[in-house]
Amino acid sequence: MAGFSALLFAYMEMAAWSGLLTTFAVGVAFAVGVAFAADVVVGPALMVLVTRRGPRGGRFGPCRGEDTVEWGPPSQSGGPVLDHLLSPMRIGSLELRNRIAMAPMGVEIVDGDGHVREPVIRYYEERARGGAGLLITEVAAVAYPRGANSSHQIALSDDVFLPGLRELTSRVQAHGAKIAAQLVHHGKASRLDVKEGREVLMPSEPTFHGSMDLGQVLTPEEIRLMIGAVGGAQPKIREATRADLGQLVDVFASAAERAKRAGFDAVELHAAHGYILSEFLSPAWNLRDDEYGGPVENRARLLCEVLRAAKQRAGADFPIWCRLDAVEYRTPNGIVYEDAQRTAELAAEAGADAIHVSAYADATSGAGFTEAPLPHRECAYVDFAAGIKQCTGVPVIAVGRIEPEVGDRLVRDGKADVISLGRKLLADPELAKKLSEGRPEDVRPCIYCYVCVAQAFFDKTVKCAVNPVTANEEALAELQRTPADTAKHVLVVGGGPAGMEAARVAALRGHRVTLWEKSRQLGGTLRFAALVYEPNERLLRWLETQMRKLPVDVQLGVEATAERVHELDPDAVLVATGASRQALAVPGAEREHVFDGDDLRALLTGEGSAEASKKLSLGGRLAVLAGRATGVTSDPAKLREASKAYMPVGNRVVVIGGGLVGVELAEFMARRGRQVTVLEESGWLATEMAHPRRARVLEEVRQAGVCLETNARVLEIGAEDVRFECRGGDGVPATQTVAADTVVVATGLVPNPGPAERLRAAGIELVEIGDATGVGYIEGAIHDGFHAALAL
Repeated sequence: MAGFSALLFAYMEMAAWSGLLTTFAVGVAFAVGVAFAADVVVGPALMVLVTRRGPRGGRFGPCRGEDTVEWGPPSQSGGPVLDHLLSPMRIGSLELRNRIAMAPMGVEIVDGDGHVREPVIRYYEERARGGAGLLITEVAAVAYPRGANSSHQIALSDDVFLPGLRELTSRVQAHGAKIAAQLVHHGKASRLDVKEGREVLMPSEPTFHGSMDLGQVLTPEEIRLMIGAVGGAQPKIREATRADLGQLVDVFASAAERAKRAGFDAVELHAAHGYILSEFLSPAWNLRDDEYGGPVENRARLLCEVLRAAKQRAGADFPIWCRLDAVEYRTPNGIVYEDAQRTAELAAEAGADAIHVSAYADATSGAGFTEAPLPHRECAYVDFAAGIKQCTGVPVIAVGRIEPEVGDRLVRDGKADVISLGRKLLADPELAKKLSEGRPEDVRPCIYCYVCVAQAFFDKTVKCAVNPVTANEEALAELQRTPADTAKHVLVVGGGPAGMEAARVAALRGHRVTLWEKSRQLGGTLRFAALVYEPNERLLRWLETQMRKLPVDVQLGVEATAERVHELDPDAVLVATGASRQALAVPGAEREHVFDGDDLRALLTGEGSAEASKKLSLGGRLAVLAGRATGVTSDPAKLREASKAYMPVGNRVVVIGGGLVGVELAEFMARRGRQVTVLEESGWLATEMAHPRRARVLEEVRQAGVCLETNARVLEIGAEDVRFECRGGDGVPATQTVAADTVVVATGLVPNPGPAERLRAAGIELVEIGDATGVGYIEGAIHDGFHAALAL
């Protein structure tokens, strides 16, 4: 076991930091969470939109005498003026057109030989085209393949790599952006050294081996993939000698000079996130007793030597800066802020033209990863950046989940000079351009599902849940902008995320699009997902906005019968009718205090069976009616707030199903004062989430007091309790009971082929997308809709 722990630790340290939030639930079960909050002041109000006409968008009257809902263009309202964020500035001799930088992120698009070719060039070119002022590349290995985290990262160790690098820089600069190479030696995180049998360079033999709690949230398959990324080998640690340190200084300086010859506008020295330079800065990893260990001035010596040598080799006028950790969370005797401030001062004295302020955490801690370097809270490191700017006097690059409006204020108030955005530019490469054009409502939001960064743990290419083009720019970027050869009349059946994405892409490519949604509002299960997880609401609002702004004829309250489809006579039909639900086959599942997603959706929308309302008390029914009448339930944000005051569920809640839906719902209700127990039949929780998000949610759920039971098979739902069989570590089943005033069934989502089959039976050719074909949550829905529209 000790050997396995050491191997897993090595992987976690290496895989987690290749330079770096969906697959988030969109299943009907989301309704579970949503609807609970809904019973009180909830249940979508009968949505009657006043018809508005505008330059784009359509108006629809009743269809065959039915009460349809009209849909019109958005009101014309400009976004916030971000003059400070969009103003030009300088870092040394480097002139930037605005203060938006793309943060360095490990994307693993590079071929397995370190050479930059068209796929990665197109990835960066799209972000340059999109208006960012500065692009900072993913980690570029200065001694590749030595000291590399992956074979799929940029190499800067030899002139043989120059042709591809020169093509990259020229293509980025042609769009008016500047590009900096982030230089790195991964030290203890040199996964490729472990895989290929080389020694791993560190300041000293470590005594801290991490909490290792990440392993508790990983599935066996994920652990297998992680271990496979290091070839199943054990790391062999080499304590750096004076000769090693001299060589390190040389390879960094040579890489800086080579980056200049490759056409880069600047370089960033990565002295954060557990890599070799930050290991020397950290007293948790640097246990040396020579001039490179001990007080902060000694620990910063290697960084300063690298800075001076790089400046000397590349030229004093070539901008060079470093990225530093302000703190190391969850790391005994790790970097503290006072040391980081002193290190920043020393770096500035050694010639650093700027400081990029980040943070780090124990790499073996699952939840630690979402404290640093990828924070789950907004503006996580802003105060650190402001303090370092004050003590150094050089420009500061701030990072850490910063919204553009906040970034503008930070620049205005002198707390930061450049705002570094990462995941937002995976979700929307055109963010800066849209902001400069006063169109913030058109910026596709990141939903912080962390599916992007999860890929690097497995040495896989990055992907984005909401942007299918990310990492596929060579094949898809230009295609999505190109009008279709033949404009068609496209009918999209279903207004959830898959349907709206399909309608959006089809309209952008010049097709005439009609969208039918059976209910009275767009969103489908995404609307319910938006209740329990606020970033999902941003995606919902963005998709709704695109439906209003684009020439998509949206008809609400329209069911797609074969007769109606024949009458419309479209050229193509895309069916995105969502998933269906299998009833829980457990005695007592029919009891009135047992709710599933369909029940809750009916309560929220006022549509479908009236049976759900019968399960409520009189007070609960009145609360639902009030919510519908006032419109509270049609707005996820208002509903979230209302649910803090009242929910029509008992104090003791049992959630059956510990998948993504069940776990997020459990947290939602626990935060609202309920005593919650989750019963999951398998041995793993929330496996539909990317594991960084999973680790964060599970920690917060436990902190909220939720009892999580795995290997728990429900036997019966009683009037006041739930009886279940639980297998312990010895494999012997034991029967237990847990008190329950309310039971929520968060299982049973399955594909829903019925609507499509009925249309096919009537001779209608169609393509099914989204959860109708298999529950894929937000990522599956968006990607399905995108590709189906592109294929028209």
